[in-house]
Amino acid sequence: MSKSNESAPKHEGEGTGPLEKGILTDVTKCIGCERCVEACVKVNELGPDLPAHYKFGDGLNGDRYTSIVEIEGPEPGTWRAVRRQCMHCADPTCRASCLVGAFTRNPDGAIVYDADKCIGCRYCMLACPFHIPRYQYDKQLPYVAKCQMNEDCREDGGHPACVTACPCEATVFGPRDKLIEEAKRRIAAEPDKYIDHIWGEHEFSGTQVIYISDVPLWETLRIPDQAGLDKRAVPSLGHDSIPHLMHGWVMFTPVQFFGVASALGGYAFLKRRQQLMAETAAAEAKKSAPRDSGGAASDDDEQEG
Repeated sequence: MSKSNESAPKHEGEGTGPLEKGILTDVTKCIGCERCVEACVKVNELGPDLPAHYKFGDGLNGDRYTSIVEIEGPEPGTWRAVRRQCMHCADPTCRASCLVGAFTRNPDGAIVYDADKCIGCRYCMLACPFHIPRYQYDKQLPYVAKCQMNEDCREDGGHPACVTACPCEATVFGPRDKLIEEAKRRIAAEPDKYIDHIWGEHEFSGTQVIYISDVPLWETLRIPDQAGLDKRAVPSLGHDSIPHLMHGWVMFTPVQFFGVASALGGYAFLKRRQQLMAETAAAEAKKSAPRDSGGAASDDDEQEG
């Protein structure tokens, strides 16, 4: 039995409790058959994946909620298949950035998107650190698209269709805390096989979807390592979430607004005051200036003439 996982610091209302489910993906077991992709397409009734210039190289788009990405293996000439999908964050940035509350976090940890609330602003696409939400650019009535991992994609037994379809058990569904224990058990049992890291355990406050692998997954999953976070001056994101990190700045925004507005108002007042003072001084100078001797003759001069 592996030691219990160190829990990352959580904030009120967030975290990964005993009722929360997740998916453990073992990259060493994946053969790239794409059965998970086929199951996802079927259960979500998705359309054909047609090539287009706006689609990215990771296979995710408005018609594909999960995909398989091939990366270089541990030995020259070998390769590994890595499944990509929504990470289902403990404190999701998509939810924090959404103006209308189209993203909610279910009690079991699934991040669910409600198209009926969406206004198409696509802030969620800009906010997600994993670059997961995609837009249905080829639809007449487009929406945001991503893995839901909710009851709509569950099959008999309560497991997502993508997990059930895997012939190699490369993906496992269950309580997140148990998945963490299983991931640590596998790493401890074969330390020469696995990298001693669980992707998604702590990063960005933790995710419901976690990975273990024998090759680095930082770039593939778009998760910066600690050195990368230190370089970007955001080391706390190794355990903290982006919404929690930005909370202080968001709360300070009204103060910043009124401060800047007051400063600009004061500057405008001073500039206007200086202009009025300059105009008044010019008028006083004009009044006190001697008349031009070459100008028109006075009334007295005309009478004397």
